[in-house]
Amino acid sequence: MKGWFQQLDRERFALAAYCLGPKQSEETLYACSRAARFEQGARGLRQWVATILEAQPDVLIYPEIGMDPMTVKLASLRLAPVQVAAWGHPETTGLPTIDYYLSGETFEPPGAQGHYSERLVALPHLGCFVQPSNVGPAVPDAGVWGIDTHAPLFLCPGAPFKYAPEHDRIFPEIARRLGRCRFIFFTHWLSGLSEKLRRRLESVFGRSGLAFGDFVTFIPWQDQPRFFGLMQRADVYLDTIGFSGFNTALQAVECGLPIVTREGRFMRGRFASAILKRMGLAELVAQSEEDYVALAVRLARDIQYREHVRSRIAASRQVLFEDLAPIRALEDLLVKT
Repeated sequence: MKGWFQQLDRERFALAAYCLGPKQSEETLYACSRAARFEQGARGLRQWVATILEAQPDVLIYPEIGMDPMTVKLASLRLAPVQVAAWGHPETTGLPTIDYYLSGETFEPPGAQGHYSERLVALPHLGCFVQPSNVGPAVPDAGVWGIDTHAPLFLCPGAPFKYAPEHDRIFPEIARRLGRCRFIFFTHWLSGLSEKLRRRLESVFGRSGLAFGDFVTFIPWQDQPRFFGLMQRADVYLDTIGFSGFNTALQAVECGLPIVTREGRFMRGRFASAILKRMGLAELVAQSEEDYVALAVRLARDIQYREHVRSRIAASRQVLFEDLAPIRALEDLLVKT
């Protein structure tokens, strides 16, 4: 979204922004500074409907539909002649009131229109204008969490709901082949979800004859400097299979951290693979779970290969950032609708 506020031609388009919650941050303040109209606060459905209708928008874009109840209610109504969903929630809305779905061409497989009730618009490349985070990393004190930094470190930063049970076995299989390594997970602010994941992994390690505590550590959620410090210290980023990471994968690329991913059937499972393919690193996209395990093991064992991958990431990552092609394509869509 930030790319829209930064780069859409303000001589041609006036942006009105509606923030449905009361929380303010640097991002909401920036959006307010760039919008012709900015409305924010905890309001009821009727109030938000009246506010939006008063502005008479030509096009209404929902960054996500499906995670916030008020967004779903508003999106179920016809509040503008053209209504669009983007991939903050990465699957079709199924709503007859939403006309278009914004995605990225590198996210979508052949025949992807069949996955959407809306008309699919695959904007060029990653479909968005993003900038490097430019975070100054903080040196992590791994000893506080009892992590042996001499063992290969796998970073597993996905939210707990992204880890599907059918893929749990990849972790003990990697551990069995390496014999010594450490998987670092992060305790979600909804700690009950992380606890369910922890119990599941403990069970699958036990069934594999391995001691869970010898290989897996859950650490507290980290601020960005410490998270970036961990990514710079880790050896491999393990992407979640079936529900890939996007922001975290971009951050890993910024830190030169090799990514292992497996391309999914739907857009939500293809974010990291799209990033890697855009950089010319398709070799890091596994074709099966067996390939995923083998690639993770190779990157952990083969220091020379891992450093080769790091250097290729550093040489090619700029192609991901400050790409104006998706913005120009979005402008064309807005004019045509």
